[in-house]
Amino acid sequence: MSGFRCAALGFIVALYVLAGRWGFYRLGSRYAYQDPLLELRLWVVMGGLLLATVGAAHAAHRTARQGEARPDVRLMAALLMFFGYLGTAAIWAPDAQRAVWKLYEVILAAVMTLGVGLAALRLPADRVLSAFWSIVVAATGLLALVGVRQFLGGGGGARLAVMGGGPNVFARLMGMFALGALYFWRRGGRTWLWVPMAATGILLAVLTGSRGGALSIIAAFLVFLAVGRIPLRRLVLLSLLATVASVAVVSFTPLGKALSHSMEERFLKLTLKYNGSGSAESGVYLSGREILYARAISLGSTAPVMGAGLAAFPALGLGLYPHNLFLEVFCESGLLGLMFLGAVLLAWLRAALRHRRGLDAATVGAVVLVLVGSQASGDLYDARSLFLLMVLSAFCTTAAETAPARFHPEARATSEGAT
Repeated sequence: MSGFRCAALGFIVALYVLAGRWGFYRLGSRYAYQDPLLELRLWVVMGGLLLATVGAAHAAHRTARQGEARPDVRLMAALLMFFGYLGTAAIWAPDAQRAVWKLYEVILAAVMTLGVGLAALRLPADRVLSAFWSIVVAATGLLALVGVRQFLGGGGGARLAVMGGGPNVFARLMGMFALGALYFWRRGGRTWLWVPMAATGILLAVLTGSRGGALSIIAAFLVFLAVGRIPLRRLVLLSLLATVASVAVVSFTPLGKALSHSMEERFLKLTLKYNGSGSAESGVYLSGREILYARAISLGSTAPVMGAGLAAFPALGLGLYPHNLFLEVFCESGLLGLMFLGAVLLAWLRAALRHRRGLDAATVGAVVLVLVGSQASGDLYDARSLFLLMVLSAFCTTAAETAPARFHPEARATSEGAT
């Protein structure tokens, strides 16, 4: 029974992270009307709620065993207060209709995040994470193939994105794909398979031209190395294989020219203002983000304590959202909202430090990936996986006394796959 629960929870969590706002109504020729009952996310959250009741029932009947997911009361309480206060901000929102819709998304995120924490109780932590990352790697791997085919079919001139999502979304998904590959590499070796897959995910993220996505992947990778305590010799091998895989893709596939173009246009000319003559001009192109940031700060300054109300930013015609999680929380829920968000981050950091020997490096890296990426792209609901991954990484830890002090994949890998 626990095996089925682990697989179901891993599937539900991965689907929630990847599905976004996609709805079944998009299968029709017209999908201008957004019907909540036809959205996949609603049914995913319902499935998570069902698993939460099962997990709570198991927790009520027996104590936790070694290696099982363990709750963190402080993190759960901080999340509850944060989501609860965001919901309260709908009371003084300037546009009731917009506020109700955003409140619906806040409730979905709260129910799923807290529900996963309950659903993971009395389940083997490693099996939950393995099920989650298996679905993530499989799904994002398929999206990578679709993206490459679509990109090459379009002549390779546009930024890479799939299924109606933006380049920033696809970059984040490719970051998850790379972290998933590194998860399985750290668990079982097979460097020849997983490291080139991780490198491919990073290269596809570069093809999107998303500078925020690239920065978030770099931050996530560094955290993975630090949390995973990867030995220097394994790091050298990792870097070597990743370099070989990257050079092979650039040199022998049609993606090489597109990668060079993306690096030159998006990362050199726009970010560093490199003009090709060996010098750099002043200023950095921020795709209009600086205007949105200034508007969010200005709006938050009008009501600094409690904010302007839920969904106030789009309601007042300032834009769809500020493209920054902290600024969105500040302008719509004020300093109190930032205080509750800060409490969530501190509670998670405390849990991570307390269980540091048993933390999963890839899952912690995914938290950092979403946290950094949410400072330049997306809105609060787009950052939903941040809170869920916090719960997953804090709860699904092994007992400190049984966790390995360092990473030695050759001790775990089979003879056919160890390198």
